[in-house]
Amino acid sequence: MKTILHISVLELENLLCKKLVWLTAAGYVLAALTICLCDSLRQSYFYDVESLPIELTNFVEPYFLATALISALAPVFAGDREQNLDQLSAACLAGRKGRTAAKILASCVFAVTICGLFGAISVLIPAACGQWDGGLPVESIGGELGLSGRWTVSRYLLFSLASGSAGCVILSLLLLYISCAAASTATALSVSGTGILFEFLFHRFSFFTLLKEYNVWMFLKPYSFFCMNLLPFSPVVNLSVLCAAAAPVCGLAVWAVLRRGI
Repeated sequence: MKTILHISVLELENLLCKKLVWLTAAGYVLAALTICLCDSLRQSYFYDVESLPIELTNFVEPYFLATALISALAPVFAGDREQNLDQLSAACLAGRKGRTAAKILASCVFAVTICGLFGAISVLIPAACGQWDGGLPVESIGGELGLSGRWTVSRYLLFSLASGSAGCVILSLLLLYISCAAASTATALSVSGTGILFEFLFHRFSFFTLLKEYNVWMFLKPYSFFCMNLLPFSPVVNLSVLCAAAAPVCGLAVWAVLRRGI
């Protein structure tokens, strides 16, 4: 177990050193600053949202977050295979499955870390621009729903962090399965990008409620939990139920990755 944890730390360090991840984070900082400083842009695209951190969390952050995860995790196994490093797993002290398990653990921790980083940007940039009020009641988001006064900005952002972390873990496991099955990094990236695009289209335009709400974008755009059709409960209950529904899919992905290994 100690060997697997040690390998996980090394794999996590490798993921955190990916240049594309930090370029994506820098792009998000620039986009957030632009939105903060351009009132005309906010009025044109976010006129139904009263809080800037909530604007960023729901309508900007998810796209940068998904891009960062795909760029880092899609090559995890496919990249090793391309560089003929997959044969080294048999010589690893933890064995092939041990190294694969370490990669899965490191990827999940990485996903939650990146979610926290982007969430921090969504709060710190508005705060630096003087547009932060954590006690402000959230009355509406995107013109699609109204909220009671007990949902303040701070409480909503904590819920968003929990929802986003769950979504990032789910997405990371699916990306690892794609990477494990792909023959090359290019294939893994193209399949992952196409898959997340179709998920977005189902979530945004689908007439089938199941495809719209049993969807990874539900987690990445947390306001969706306030206006579900399949689960007309509180957002916390809706999130818990959807996490439980996603658990079998995540379990199958982990089993498939461990079985295939590298």
